[in-house]
Amino acid sequence: SVAAVVQFFLQAAPWSSSAFAPRPHPESHNFVRKKSSNHVRPFHGGAIFSSLHARSQSTASGPSLSQDAGVKANAEDAKGSQNGKDHIISQSAKEVTYAAILKAIDESHYNEANQLCSNLASETAASTADCVTSQIVDESKSYYSPTTRALSDDSVNAIRKAARSYFEKERERDPRAKESERVDLGELISSSDVGPAWENDLNYALIQTIYPLIRSGWPSHEAFSVPSNSKVESTSAYRPSELTVTSASVFAGCDFPGADVAMTTFERDAGLFVVHIDLGNDKHAEQLLSEGANVIGALYLESLSDKCEMQPSGSIVTLYPGQMVVHKSMERTAAIVVPSNIQSLEENNVHTLDGLFRRNILKAAEKATHYALRLVLTTKIGVGSESANGFSKLDIPEAPCEERSYRLRSYSRFRDSRERYLTLAGLLDADDYENHLWLGFDYLARFNDHGIQGDQQISFVNKAIFHLEKASALCPTDSRIHFQLATAIRAKMDYEKHLLIQGANDQRKSTGLELKDEANDLIRVADALKRSANLESSAVKVCVSGVQDLAIVLSALAETQCKLGDFEGALKTIDRWAECGSIRSALAFEDSTELQRIKVPSYEWIQTQVKNGAEISRNVAVRTVGDMPVLEPEDITLLRAAADKHFALAAGFQTSRFTMQYEGNSEAHLDDLCADPYLKERMDQIMQEKIYPLVREAFRGEEDEPQLGSLCVYDSIFVRYNGDIAKAAGRLGASQPLHQDGGIYSVNIALNAHKDDDDDGFTGGGTFFEALTVGDVDYIQRPIQPGHAIIHHTTQRHAGAPTTSGVRDILVIFLTARRPEVSTNAENTWRIERGMRLQSIAKELTRDKLIPCLKLAKNNDPRNSEIPYWLGVHLLQGDMNAPSGKRWDEICEGIDSFKLSTFLNPADARAHYHLGMAISTRHKYAMRTKRAHLLPPANEAAESLIQALETAIRLERKCVGAGCGNGLNLAAAFLALGDFMARLNDFDKAVTYLNQVEDTIRREGDIDQNWAKPMLHEVSTMLDYCTKAAMEKSNEASVVE
Repeated sequence: SVAAVVQFFLQAAPWSSSAFAPRPHPESHNFVRKKSSNHVRPFHGGAIFSSLHARSQSTASGPSLSQDAGVKANAEDAKGSQNGKDHIISQSAKEVTYAAILKAIDESHYNEANQLCSNLASETAASTADCVTSQIVDESKSYYSPTTRALSDDSVNAIRKAARSYFEKERERDPRAKESERVDLGELISSSDVGPAWENDLNYALIQTIYPLIRSGWPSHEAFSVPSNSKVESTSAYRPSELTVTSASVFAGCDFPGADVAMTTFERDAGLFVVHIDLGNDKHAEQLLSEGANVIGALYLESLSDKCEMQPSGSIVTLYPGQMVVHKSMERTAAIVVPSNIQSLEENNVHTLDGLFRRNILKAAEKATHYALRLVLTTKIGVGSESANGFSKLDIPEAPCEERSYRLRSYSRFRDSRERYLTLAGLLDADDYENHLWLGFDYLARFNDHGIQGDQQISFVNKAIFHLEKASALCPTDSRIHFQLATAIRAKMDYEKHLLIQGANDQRKSTGLELKDEANDLIRVADALKRSANLESSAVKVCVSGVQDLAIVLSALAETQCKLGDFEGALKTIDRWAECGSIRSALAFEDSTELQRIKVPSYEWIQTQVKNGAEISRNVAVRTVGDMPVLEPEDITLLRAAADKHFALAAGFQTSRFTMQYEGNSEAHLDDLCADPYLKERMDQIMQEKIYPLVREAFRGEEDEPQLGSLCVYDSIFVRYNGDIAKAAGRLGASQPLHQDGGIYSVNIALNAHKDDDDDGFTGGGTFFEALTVGDVDYIQRPIQPGHAIIHHTTQRHAGAPTTSGVRDILVIFLTARRPEVSTNAENTWRIERGMRLQSIAKELTRDKLIPCLKLAKNNDPRNSEIPYWLGVHLLQGDMNAPSGKRWDEICEGIDSFKLSTFLNPADARAHYHLGMAISTRHKYAMRTKRAHLLPPANEAAESLIQALETAIRLERKCVGAGCGNGLNLAAAFLALGDFMARLNDFDKAVTYLNQVEDTIRREGDIDQNWAKPMLHEVSTMLDYCTKAAMEKSNEASVVE
């Protein structure tokens, strides 16, 4: 009974009073809503990538409390805090509160069951009795899909015709409606003049097929038992529960460039059972797709994804018009479209996301508008002494546990003490995994609350792990659960490590996850992430989910594998991660069959040029020239208008994955702007006719020749630099720091003019290329005019030079390559991305794994100067007093890494700076550990150090002058030069360098920095010593003469 459950809940709840502390609104936990439903991204958000979602039917926003019950519940909730007198709510008050909520839930359920969709037939007592079956059934089966059709052709065509007419009218009012179309069946009936024949057909299917199928398929479902009620002494007054429809909706989708394959979001529904009936489309001609295939409907069921990695089609049930699938509402599903020959498109590579299977599903989505009917079913119960609502208000029976649990869970989202409501929901329905998923997520969020420390944090993370493990046991096919479980275990490991670092061993408790078992715990994390990645891959392959969540999982998995030292496994994971980037954008990928017939825009190479000939000229970037721009003026107008609208709607909110969010910087992803079908079609044409052929042509002779796979968009962003806003915020201008890009090639297209070419243009701005600082070419470059482009390798270090006034708009397109349809074992499509991603992962590793990770990155991309630079930095870090031979070898290897970095990129001031510092470090270490005999000759060492540090100083001053500095401490460079010269007894040179330290500090405005005073004191001491020593040396020379 209600009272018994509530009493147990109150007595057994294992919380302290702090559990009642006010909690933030659910939106503060990075919930991200999608379209018009309550769907939430599974992995999005902050440190824990948290997300969950609720079902999006009539009760998705929470249970509808009656006025009396709502007032009563609110009054009881207020008792504990009035005037601050009562800090703990009494036991009886809490019992009344929860009882009132549950009673309101029961009333809401039966009101909906009796009143909603009243035009559709409910199950009758006679048909209920006829459904008793003696045959053995498999109640663990998650769905049924009879071969017989639920609706006739005439009914299917009538519903589809009515829906098509309704949606066409909606699109006239709002063109964006095509993105996600849904209408309640009741509204469709009232707005159309279609006859009642199809409604009779649907009612006949409900009575004769659907209700009996559910009864016989799941005869032991708890909804079919007579409910308990503490106020009813006998159950004889109740009739058996009857199935009924509480929600009926028609969905439509697809039939435009870049259309989503899924007509419904990937989520579970309200109610107890769901019936999905395919309604077909208006284009039946087989020429829609290649090889005689046409477009048909299908339903993706999450429970089928467990063993479908080799054959992704095993996770979907294909349907022809009139056919149906019946499943439990607890099942996460999505209605999609597929080609009719889907079974013949299976691929052998288990981890291939992008192939004929997925590509043909995407093509199918663009070819026809498809329709489907979805019915949500629950049960209702009649009472002997019926009232107008079908039962006596005083004798409302308990709703099915699954309904109560779902509604209570939805209600909990907007309450302070969510954990208590979720725990009660779990007690009401022990088989609903989502209660444990929500609890695990919420405890993980509380663990990350900065106001909680010590034992309470450990308690929260332990509870999170417990509930997520329970959820994974109840539903092993939900990828979100496994990811959150891995996150919770990793969070606990990091916290225990933090306590050790802080010397707080006494705060650690033995809770089953000891730090000494770190390798075993990492294996648990890796296993959970592998499970999550494989399940999420199944959804991506059939286009039910986007790749963003999968990329997050694979990123975490690659890092975990590197922490375990499993670098071979990490490389395979990184390839899958890179493949996610290659299919993330909806923009068209390269069609290689058209390349030979296309004339590319004219271009020229921007090269380093040195007058004295000491430096070999190097290709830096390609710049388009001539009268054939990449974007025409009308394309630019269309893009800027779309961006203006996007920025106005965003109201300052950023969704950046790339640019630094400084004042004056704004951006919009091109995929978001291409929600306009015309802009999407135009950009696809530009990619195919200009950008892809141009990149192929320009970089064909380069050592990093374009990959064998089709070029494609990794991402693309419209960037707006507002120099006036940046200046008002105290910045030099709107800019980006020195960086490398993601992908393989970067395409930078100007969208408006500089003031040199247009009085209304911007000042400053342009792309600062680090490589050009070694020569005599202007190191800030801009396209020759709006519509033209500059293209370069993503590994070419560059920056956005400060736009000092006005607005500068650019479109940046990052290109990568797709997996080749025919590949060889020797080819590595994403070797450049392998190197960059391993380099990024290395920063999160301990030193014993970091060094081999960077070496592996260098082997995969030996031409990226950034990798040996960071390898050198980390090799030089360590105990400088350790006399071991290994430490000496690391210092020498670090110097070699810096030399390689400066060879690959002679313009990197950081590499030269650290090379000079490393030479100085080697000299000091050799003297300290009696290895002076291993040093190079003094003159050679001095020449190397002077050249490295003076080059660093010269290059850094150029970067600083352009507003794109590396942040090097040039004063420290002069100090190192002076120190080294003093150690070689060249005191005159030492004095020359040391005298520049103070001037440099003052020039850069660092005289008030904390480090400046001790450095100047050291310099003063050294100057006194060197001046005195120089004089003594001079006097000694005079005596000798």
